Amino acid sequence: MNHGDYVLGLLKNHQATGRTILLIRHSARDLLRITPDGLHEDVAITPEGIVHAEEFGRKLQTIVPDTTLHLGYTAPRRCRMTAESIRKGHSSLNGTRDLGILPCVESVITDPDRFRVLWDEKGWHSLMQEWLGGAIPGDTIRDPHDYSDRLLRALVSMPGGGDGALVVAVAHDVTILPIVASVCGTTLTTIGFLNGVLISGDSTGAKIRFADPEHSLCREWCPE
Repeated sequence: MNHGDYVLGLLKNHQATGRTILLIRHSARDLLRITPDGLHEDVAITPEGIVHAEEFGRKLQTIVPDTTLHLGYTAPRRCRMTAESIRKGHSSLNGTRDLGILPCVESVITDPDRFRVLWDEKGWHSLMQEWLGGAIPGDTIRDPHDYSDRLLRALVSMPGGGDGALVVAVAHDVTILPIVASVCGTTLTTIGFLNGVLISGDSTGAKIRFADPEHSLCREWCPE
């Protein structure tokens, strides 16, 4: 499987009802050896990551050829570069709309300094397990259940595209993990590059789908 093929497979087998959103991780970037992914604003995606993101865009054009693609991203450079590469691969200027930086996709980290300390002490995977299990205080990193609910509310309600639109929002694995844990009941500590969740619905409720080599998940979400 190539990067992004799992979420693209979900889209290929998806019958749209309301807005469809792909919330995906950015494309491949260089290994970060010192501090966590979410704390590096200027890290770029690699030449290989550009190729993968462009291929992702070409596949989107094949899967949903008559659908306008709305592209948004979070502020870090690698997310913007991923969105730009997807747009280039999609290669249809009239078929894409740039949503720019998505303010509704907030950072999960509330205290970067304390987060760095915990990451150094525990390592990424243990830290993610403890956080998603509710063991990390909200003054360091947001409560995962609350974050998931707030993010889903914002995504299904944001301006840009109506029913039948396809929105691709490029973010980080740490953005997606709370949704998989809170809605799908599955704790993961990382998500592959260009993979993510397919969200379909509106502000009254949505269906959440996720797949990777070990999981095929589909759950209903209703706002609390």
